[in-house]
This record gives sequence, structure tokens and C-alpha cells, in this order.
Amino acid sequence: MNTPNTSTDLQAHRLAPFHRSTRTALSLNTDAVTGQRVQVLNTSRLELCWIAGELRIDCRVSRVVMDANRAQRPVWRARGAL
Repeated sequence: MNTPNTSTDLQAHRLAPFHRSTRTALSLNTDAVTGQRVQVLNTSRLELCWIAGELRIDCRVSRVVMDANRAQRPVWRARGAL
């Protein structure tokens, strides 16, 4: 019968993040000089975990800027949908 290795289990538990969060924000901005409209999509991710008694902070950010005046793709609806 195999018994679990408690030291390995504890190590895996220490490496597991105790906090993980994601934030996404979409904004529509207009340039005051040119009048051009842009959409900005900001996404950030935060992860906190303990490794060997030290707090490990992992943070990632991405930003996508899109032209808000671009032609929109048509929205397809299922038969019978309003």
C-alpha cells in the first residue's frame, strides 16, 4: 500500500498561489487634438504565493489599442431570436 509523501504534498501546497486575480477594463477615448476615437482594453493578472518562506508576487499586464471607428462585423442571430 502506498502512503502519500507528506514533504512533497507540503511543498506542492506552498507553491500553490493563495491569491489569484484578474482585472479587465475597456474604455473608449477621444483624442482632444485629432478627434480620433480609440478603444483601449487593459488586462492585469496578479498571483501571490509563498516559496521557501518568501512572498512571490507575479504580475502581468497587457494593453490593446483599437480604432473605435472601424467597421463592425455583423452580429449573426439564431433563427427565431429577436
